[in-house]
Amino acid sequence: MKRTLLVLSCSACLAAFLSAIVQAGPGDLTDLDGVPDPVDNCTLDPNGPLLGDCSAQEDGDGDGFGNACDTDTDNDGATGLPDVFDTLAESKVGGTLLNYDFDCDGATGLPDVFKALADSKIGKIPGPSCGHPAGTPCP
Repeated sequence: MKRTLLVLSCSACLAAFLSAIVQAGPGDLTDLDGVPDPVDNCTLDPNGPLLGDCSAQEDGDGDGFGNACDTDTDNDGATGLPDVFDTLAESKVGGTLLNYDFDCDGATGLPDVFKALADSKIGKIPGPSCGHPAGTPCP
């Protein structure tokens, strides 16, 4: 019985994945989020209606990079400790500013702080984004 449920569960997951690929269509094979790459504001991080926590291309600071791939809150070109500190401060007051809500759950919390901290360790730059005026060249 357990083996049958596991097989059915895996079959359902595979069907959902294949359905996402079919729905995404040509030009959106990078992150399979349902948003065509030429207009996707996070081409490597799912943030569309099919995949990802940020399902509506949220861009809290309006810089052309979606929240899912932009932890650079001060817009200086890379995520650093100031971005982490700002996100931590926003989370302590129960903030709801979209600029710090990287998982798009409606509030700034520890998951957002941890994402900013991880990105700061490598000096991550925002994006890539085809929606950014100076963004990544797109197909």
